[in-house]
Amino acid sequence: MKTYLSFGGGVNSVALMLLLLDEGWEFEAVMSDTGCERPETYKYYDLLTSKGYPVKKITPESGGFTNLYDYCWHYQMVPSRRPAWCSIKFKQVPLKAYYEKPCFELLGIDAGESHRARMSSTEGVESRWPLIEWGVDRQGCIDAIKAHGLPVPVRSGCYICPNQTYRQWKELRKNHPDLFCKAIQLEKRNVEYQKSKGRKVGYLDSNGKPLEIIVEEDQYELWEEMRPPCHCGR
Repeated sequence: MKTYLSFGGGVNSVALMLLLLDEGWEFEAVMSDTGCERPETYKYYDLLTSKGYPVKKITPESGGFTNLYDYCWHYQMVPSRRPAWCSIKFKQVPLKAYYEKPCFELLGIDAGESHRARMSSTEGVESRWPLIEWGVDRQGCIDAIKAHGLPVPVRSGCYICPNQTYRQWKELRKNHPDLFCKAIQLEKRNVEYQKSKGRKVGYLDSNGKPLEIIVEEDQYELWEEMRPPCHCGR
């Protein structure tokens, strides 16, 4: 059976790919591009491919949309933590549709988070977690990447992901004000829609705080220089 690596471009999946290559595994690394990955992730992907590391990038499609942001904008909604429909529609389903079945799917869950691993063998796809099997934790992943002479990538994930920490939202505001502006606009569009339907208002951040408030809190802890202007005025 063919073996696939579900590649996200973060520390764990990069380290897993490198270790698999070191061990002589035959596999195909596949990344489902939501169109909303952080610029640093796209840059890191380009770095890997320029060095000859084989990573296949596929374009997902859901409801006629190939970009998660456009999907959310059309339906006046925002990604959610539970259920993580965005990951299912733009990551999991496209990957499984791409795989030639039956097959193995390798997932980058490290030994320090083994509680997240769940036995799964559905629709001809059987999941495996080599990092757990090898006892490689997060630091082990970082060490493996450095040992190959590569920089350590940023945490992977969409710039509109609800699982981001406050620090990540603030860093997005500082480093990519254009994307933060888009996140603000999407959040406001969703809030207006929910209010028009008489529903409980939700926000992009999983803790239920508007992004405008998050970036103002304790901003001195993150940077000293003046924040760059944003198209939406924040």
